[in-house]
Amino acid sequence: MKKKRFALRFSNENGFTLLESIFVLMVLSFIFSFFPPAVKMFGMAGDAFRPKEDDEWNLFVLQLRKEIRMSTACEAGQNRLTLNRDGKTVVYEPYGALLRRRVDDEGHQIVLQNVKNVKFTETAYGIELEVEFLDGTEETADFTFSQAHPVNLDEMGERHS
Repeated sequence: MKKKRFALRFSNENGFTLLESIFVLMVLSFIFSFFPPAVKMFGMAGDAFRPKEDDEWNLFVLQLRKEIRMSTACEAGQNRLTLNRDGKTVVYEPYGALLRRRVDDEGHQIVLQNVKNVKFTETAYGIELEVEFLDGTEETADFTFSQAHPVNLDEMGERHS
């Protein structure tokens, strides 16, 4: 009895030639040359979706301006702003490297990050805010009252310092 072999033999089976190997290497090199720019492009696209400090600052100023406009009373301390709105007390105060908003001494809403110093000052017509960030940049904003807005005055109508 004759044993069968399982290996198949193909006629005209040739290996890669040197020319084919060089061509494949060139094609792969061409394809791989696009990877570094693609990775860089995707990295830049990711940066576009991160909030910038300016965007965060502008959003905070808009929110605070609206809240001051809707409040019925306002008191500014050295680094704390207290507003009365709809019978509730809203406080903006520093908390570590954050500026947070609290309502009736509850909650912890972060409104600004990376804050080094905050200073709220009462002016003749509103509130002035000065913020120094951890990277050394400083921002200021003035909030003017559009109507008669009670601000920390005594019986004689004199402002408290």
